[in-house]
Amino acid sequence: MDESLKAPAGWRFAAYPWFAMDELPELPRLVRVGAVLLPEFFHLVIAPESAWRTLRDGSEEASGRGGPVLFLNFQVFEGDLTMTEARTAYEDVGVVLEKVRKVAKPQKWKMLGIHYMTQYLVRFMEEEGRPQEDHMRSGHDWASLKDHDPYGHRPKAALEWLDQLQAQASEAYATARDAPSPRRKRVRITDDFLRQVAKVYRIAENEGVPPTREVANHFKAPHSTAAKWVASARRKKMLPPAGVPAGMYGDQHAERRLEIEWVLKDSMEDLPPIRRRELEVELRSLGGELPGRDG
Repeated sequence: MDESLKAPAGWRFAAYPWFAMDELPELPRLVRVGAVLLPEFFHLVIAPESAWRTLRDGSEEASGRGGPVLFLNFQVFEGDLTMTEARTAYEDVGVVLEKVRKVAKPQKWKMLGIHYMTQYLVRFMEEEGRPQEDHMRSGHDWASLKDHDPYGHRPKAALEWLDQLQAQASEAYATARDAPSPRRKRVRITDDFLRQVAKVYRIAENEGVPPTREVANHFKAPHSTAAKWVASARRKKMLPPAGVPAGMYGDQHAERRLEIEWVLKDSMEDLPPIRRRELEVELRSLGGELPGRDG
């Protein structure tokens, strides 16, 4: 959890799926806002711990009698979440706003609303209905539906929520499961590989492109890793010492050797046998080694 979203000591943040002080009997629709599902309207509570009370059923409610309690109503309009109203219980809203601003900056209220409403939805899915701390869980609307709802304590809207949340969770799991691993495949540093590094380096230098950066881009590796490969190629005398242009280094056949080695390695299955043998003979005549043989 982002530390900046945590309530400071002595305070508590929470979100509930209805407008503050309206206590609608049914749950609102869930709608998509960016990558998440949110109720089409809900409220965020920012209150000191002293303002919360525990009800007989174990749920909790911010009463407003133990300190400044701010209720922020949010609503989704055309896929965008907007704060529509700030309410208070027993104190002047201006006074409460001044106190709450010192606890949570206004520019973070929307982010807090999304975060704590999402936390509510996670608990809703885990408990298969309104979470235990939701003081609307045991409201009169539940009792009136008990004889008609096969789940006893969950109205139709709650079941629809569960379907949507479970579908979203399954979709997120499938996406994560099928996503490629962010870890880069480990490269085995062979002479063949270093010859490829040297070839990319030479071509880049001839074209006036920063060669080490081009090696990094070509092999999709960090620049520091590419620099180590280039240094290894220098030690193997596949590249000149630092400061000496690669094009001026070695004999006149060096580039041709690299070209043949590259073709033999990358086109092993596509080359006709006769052409492959011709290239192998030419490579040996130029003092090169066949790909696959480390020096």
